[in-house]
Amino acid sequence: MLKKILLPLLFLIIVNNCDYSPVYLKSENSKLNINIIEVKGDTEINKVITKEISEIANNSYSKKIDIKINTNYIRTVLAKNTKGTATDFQLKATSRFELTNLDKAKNFTIEEKFNYKKMSNNYEQNNYEKTIKKNLASLITRKLILRLKIAE
Repeated sequence: MLKKILLPLLFLIIVNNCDYSPVYLKSENSKLNINIIEVKGDTEINKVITKEISEIANNSYSKKIDIKINTNYIRTVLAKNTKGTATDFQLKATSRFELTNLDKAKNFTIEEKFNYKKMSNNYEQNNYEKTIKKNLASLITRKLILRLKIAE
């Protein structure tokens, strides 16, 4: 009888005292005032990058960073079967960033790759590629934000 009461009570006490907060907390403690000046290249990747940057940016912070983004997306055939049909592909997303804050300017490139095998259904394969593309863009954005936070 004591176990039936004590264990759930102990569990509730432990769970209520946990203080979990995500690493990329979208709150006012972000010290990044990011202004996207120019965006060129692949529109799908650029949409994801600009959306995620705008969610994290804190416009009330005085130190302003201007960014120019140029993205490139390539789908490459890695392997073919004996009939000459492509079986393995590589998706590669490359983003070039030009950062300007006060009098300093920095240029750097972030590149992400993903290899996969061909699917039998073309519709599923196109949806899979779109999902991979969004994930690559999110990875690029996270790496950019990490660089910006380190450079503060």
